[in-house]
Parts: sequence; C-alpha cells; structure tokens
Amino acid sequence: MAAAESTSGATGAPWLSVLVPVYNVSAYVEACLHSIIEQADDGVEILALDDAGSDDSWAKVERIAHQHPRQLRLLRHERNRGLSAARNSLLAQARGRYVWFLDSDDILLPGAITGLRAVIAQDAPDLVLCDFAYLRERRSLKHRLRGERHVRSFAGSTGGACRDRGALIRGLLEAGELHAWSKIARREAWLHAPFPEGRYFEDIAVIAPLVIAAGSFAHIAAPWVGYRQHGASILASLTPQRIRDGLTSIMELQRGLSTPAHASSRSVQRAVEYFALRSFVSMLRRAEAGPLDQEPSLRDAFAHAHAVLFPQGTASILRDWRSRGWWLRARRSGRALARHGWQP
Repeated sequence: MAAAESTSGATGAPWLSVLVPVYNVSAYVEACLHSIIEQADDGVEILALDDAGSDDSWAKVERIAHQHPRQLRLLRHERNRGLSAARNSLLAQARGRYVWFLDSDDILLPGAITGLRAVIAQDAPDLVLCDFAYLRERRSLKHRLRGERHVRSFAGSTGGACRDRGALIRGLLEAGELHAWSKIARREAWLHAPFPEGRYFEDIAVIAPLVIAAGSFAHIAAPWVGYRQHGASILASLTPQRIRDGLTSIMELQRGLSTPAHASSRSVQRAVEYFALRSFVSMLRRAEAGPLDQEPSLRDAFAHAHAVLFPQGTASILRDWRSRGWWLRARRSGRALARHGWQP
C-alpha cells in the first residue's frame, strides 16, 4: 500500500485541481460547474478556461465565478486554439497534487470528489480510473440494455492501489474507454502526457505516456462522471480530418506501448492488438458511411495505418478473437477489411 496523503487542504496547496475548458457549451456549462462546486471542499481548486468561443458560455461562467470567487479561477485564450491547447494551458496553471480534466458539457456525479478523496487518503495511487454514465434527455430500452447508467472504464480487478503496469494496459485497452476525464492523475504524471495541439482524438494519444508515468493505479467501480454525447461530439460527426487524426492517435498508442518492457508480455501484446484492430475497423466502417466518398485520399491514410499497425496481417488476431468466443466481432471485422482488399 502506498503512503496515505492528506486531502484536507490545510497546507495551503490544493489536493485536487478540476480543469474545465470552455468553448460554445452554453446549454451545459452551468450544470457542469455547479456539479463540481456543490461537492468541492476547501482543498479543491476549479479552473475554467475560455477558448474564445462565440456564444454566451463565458458570460455564464463569469456569473458563477462572481458567486463563488474562492472556488473558481478563470483563464482565457485570446484566440480559439482547440481542446488540447486549452487543457495544456489549464494544466500549466494547476496547483493541485492531483488533476481531473472535465469537459464542460459533462458533469461530476454526486459523491465523485468524496470518493476520490477517500482513495487518495488510503492508497495515494498515481492514477485513479473511474467509471461513468451516459447522460441522455430520453433513455430508451436500447440504452438501458447497454448498461449506460454504469459504464466501466477498466476491464480488470477493482480496489486498492496496484503496481502492475501490464494489468493497467490490459484493463484500459480491453475496456476501450480512453477518455481523459475518467483518468485522475498526479499532476507530475499529466505533465509527462501533453495533449497534441490541433488534433482530434487527443485522449488516445496521451494514454501511453500517462500509463508509463504512473507507477501505481486504482480502479474504482463507480460512475463519477456523467458523459453527454450529442451532435457536436467527435464520434457523432467524423470528418476526413478527424478520421486521419484518429488513425494517427491509434498508431501513436501502439508505438508508445510497444517498448521492450511491454513487448515481452504476450497478454499486453494481445490487448494492444485488440484495441488497434477494433479501433481501426470502427474508423473504417464509419468512413464507409460517407467520408471515404468525400475524400478518396482517405484510402491512402487507411492503407498506411494498416501497414503500420498490422505488418503481419490480421489473421492471427481474428483467430485469437474467435478462440475467445468473439465470433460475431471477428466476422464483421474480417468482412470490413476484405471489402478494401485486406484479406485476414
């Protein structure tokens, strides 16, 4: 067990910084900030950054800051620089020992900060993984059957701090939920994982350096974040450039986790292969719905990514999937690849 740490804030330095980039989220930003303020103690600082949006989001943030001047610090970009730059700017100003990024259209669910404080006080892991719930105005039977009230961000054991980096990699990649807002880490760990500016799918790109910087981790099987997926979400509106960025991030993740220390573990290799192929096929199938026709040069981007990610082909990966009982997934993936000339 790691040495316990104080979360009282009595030393003057906050134990937690919650970082919120703000850009054109007028309908959601008040709920986001109130969800943090309502459960923050004196040892929690909240930083919000205006990324030069064009709606009244920032005016709403300023009103809340006027009501809670001791809890909310405000930063601004002179021009719009994108989510990655906003997160990097926020991190540079954060003073907390731990850092939690939260998108301004999402919320912290009740009890999230209390739960995190308890984990840190007991085990002080370098990285804490939390689960999440989807936020929908109307929840259909389909959504309930998917278990959207509690989505796991980690496929592995839950509980106290663990120092097995292989288990961390396997659990993250098999769950496939690589968003930054479900990863609360020591500030020093996040400083080793700057977000790539000017790109989408930035969360995937930082996972490898974050994992390598974290000497210990804990997964808490409780939904702490309410995630709102809407029409402006990246996955809901994939453009050719977003697809290129996604492929780049997948390749960077694979390269970052293919170090000699990890390449010797077959279980880690399987997890990396699983995530790479599943993500590649998902991108490919989404591109077939329109972007491939809009920009035929995307085929070259997919061909390059396929050669980098799967130099030995995908037959052994699909065979492994079938041996694990994932027949339908293997069949659909094989068909998608075959449509573009990649025979498993």
